[in-house]
Amino acid sequence: MKLTTCLLMICFTLAAADPEAKKTPPTPMTVPADAVQVEPGLYHWTDPQGKGWMYRRTPFGVNRWEDTAPDTKQQYIIETTVAVEQGDSIRFERNSPFGKRSWTKKKTELDPTEQKIWARQQEKTAASRKAEKE
Repeated sequence: MKLTTCLLMICFTLAAADPEAKKTPPTPMTVPADAVQVEPGLYHWTDPQGKGWMYRRTPFGVNRWEDTAPDTKQQYIIETTVAVEQGDSIRFERNSPFGKRSWTKKKTELDPTEQKIWARQQEKTAASRKAEKE
C-alpha cells in the first residue's frame, strides 16, 4: 500500500512540475520540402550551414541522421551483385540469407544503385578483356 501511494505521489509531482508540456504538444519531425529523394522513402537535405542530413520515412515517423559516413550497406550490395546483359535488359543476381535473388530490369529503368552495379560490371568485363589480350 505504501509503495502504491509513493508511486502516485511521484507521478503527480512529475506531472505538475512542467505545466508547459501540456500546452505545447511535440511536433513530429518531417522531411524538409527542398530535400532530394535518393530512393523511395530516403531523402538527402543540406542545411543552411552546409551540413548534410539523411531522412527516412518509416511506419513510426521520420528518422534523421547526419550524412557523414559512407553507405556501407549500399557498397556491399554493389560489390556482391552480378549483372548480365540480356538484350535491352539487365539481369541482376545476388546471394541473400534466403537464397539467390535475381531480377531483370530494362536499361532505361535502372535505379541509381543498379546503374552503379552495371557500371562496375562493365569495368570488370573491360579489365578482364584487356588482361586476356596481354
